[in-house]
Amino acid sequence: MVARYGIELKGIKYDTMLASYVYNSVGGKHDMDSLALRFLQHSCISFEQIAGKGKSQLTFNQIEMDQASPYAAEDADVTLRLHQRINAELEKNDALNRVYQEIEVPLVTVLSRIERTGVLIDDMLLGAQSQEIAARLDELEQKAFEIAGEEFNLSSPKQLQAIFFEKMGLPVLKKTPSGAPSTNEEVLQELALDYPLPKLILEYRGLAKLKSTYTDKLPKMINQKRVAFIRRITKR
Repeated sequence: MVARYGIELKGIKYDTMLASYVYNSVGGKHDMDSLALRFLQHSCISFEQIAGKGKSQLTFNQIEMDQASPYAAEDADVTLRLHQRINAELEKNDALNRVYQEIEVPLVTVLSRIERTGVLIDDMLLGAQSQEIAARLDELEQKAFEIAGEEFNLSSPKQLQAIFFEKMGLPVLKKTPSGAPSTNEEVLQELALDYPLPKLILEYRGLAKLKSTYTDKLPKMINQKRVAFIRRITKR
């Protein structure tokens, strides 16, 4: 944010979100509020609590000082406490700590420059890749229908549950909070070791995600052949 005004931060040493990612990449979300709950058992003041929500939501400069101060001070306090907690864990593991200090933290400034500058992309190439992926998705869909013996929505967890566990009798490895057999990626990866349909579904999901998130959407974000690489794209 300050780089927009010609201020360049130097000597960045720590980043709690990166530290959390290196410590346990699959442990959950890495935003401050989630980390505060996970590591400090602390529930942070939400912006909506002080600013309201919807059309009547205030901007930060409209919030009274006695409400804005605790919110802002909590950000600084929780960030420091998270650093102390997570960094202590990383220091116990030399390999993880080196990844964090020597790779991840130095990349912060690199990613920042990419986000501000954008990246050059080839919209024609991405369009061609989208068409190739679409053709492969059609092939996978037809193969899935053949294996299952019927047509179904490959993106529907409910229909996958019916095909996998009711019709084909695959083993139930995990259940959802509601008690239904899970078809999440972890389950599919394990089932794919022994059964062809889960393996096919994994490839289908990966390609569908690639197409919808990148090859289809990036060309629509072009501004003079350059895409603003904002945080939600680079976020791990």
